[in-house]
Amino acid sequence: MWMIEKKVISAVRALAEHNSFSVAADVVGTSPASFSRYINQAETYAGISLFERGGNGTFPTPAGRRFLQMLDALHLAGSQFEAGVDKLRQAGPANLNIGYGPLASRTILAPLLSEILQEHSKFRALVQVRATKDPLDDLRLGKLDVVVCDLTHTPDLRDLEICLLQKEPIAFWARPSHPLHKKGSLSVKEIFRGSLGSAHLHRHWRTAVANILGNDKAAWDIVDQLPQVESDDFAFLTELACHSDLILAGMKADIAQHRSLGLLKQLHTKETLTWNICAARRAGSSFPMLDIFWKRLDARHGISPAPPVPQQTAEAV
Repeated sequence: MWMIEKKVISAVRALAEHNSFSVAADVVGTSPASFSRYINQAETYAGISLFERGGNGTFPTPAGRRFLQMLDALHLAGSQFEAGVDKLRQAGPANLNIGYGPLASRTILAPLLSEILQEHSKFRALVQVRATKDPLDDLRLGKLDVVVCDLTHTPDLRDLEICLLQKEPIAFWARPSHPLHKKGSLSVKEIFRGSLGSAHLHRHWRTAVANILGNDKAAWDIVDQLPQVESDDFAFLTELACHSDLILAGMKADIAQHRSLGLLKQLHTKETLTWNICAARRAGSSFPMLDIFWKRLDARHGISPAPPVPQQTAEAV
């Protein structure tokens, strides 16, 4: 099956209008021989004679008149198709598919989406929470449009556009009755020797914690047991920390409500750890809602000017 060419369509329309091969050929701007070939192609395509040749001129047959009607329908459908494609280009996908790590929800994502929703009532988002590197796999496959998480463990960023965000300090929280509150200012070593609840600790963080603990066999024995409770559902971990001696690592925005109610209290540490937050999208990926999200994310939280990102790995904090 082949699609009829535009020059063949033009020839059929011109002959139907002027009823003369020579005149129609001049109107189309081609030689009589080429014009006759176009009409023969149209009749071969239709499988039936489209014009009746006579002494008084050349006129469409009943099949030819029907063929012209179908050409009009084809032109209308083509125009509607092009208009639809233009609309898709302007609107982008129906959903903005977002993947993010648990600690980015209240600090970054919720305020940003709240602002966009106020200005774009038809904006739609599908949000997936994951702490592992799976979001980047889904990003490369096109299942996600943008990812906001800790990307320091990613071995290869060359096919991604990266937006480095401002580093956020990590605080440690426990219920007010937790024994560690009695010690006052703590070292991070003491924190990690306790019962910790967190999202997935990838290799970067496990190495960082092991270094803090001395990077010996005893340190790695502790690291291998962390966390005691692992979950990407940060709300679940928060509630669990309110009713057990589990220590929770998070940012103040994530704990604000529980802190105000006196359910969780910050454990003060001598050292400060920061979370290296990045955003990623596929290189060259662009549609209106993704661009709006990306630009506002960079304006609100981006490091400007952004430091260079190595091709093979993002720099660990």
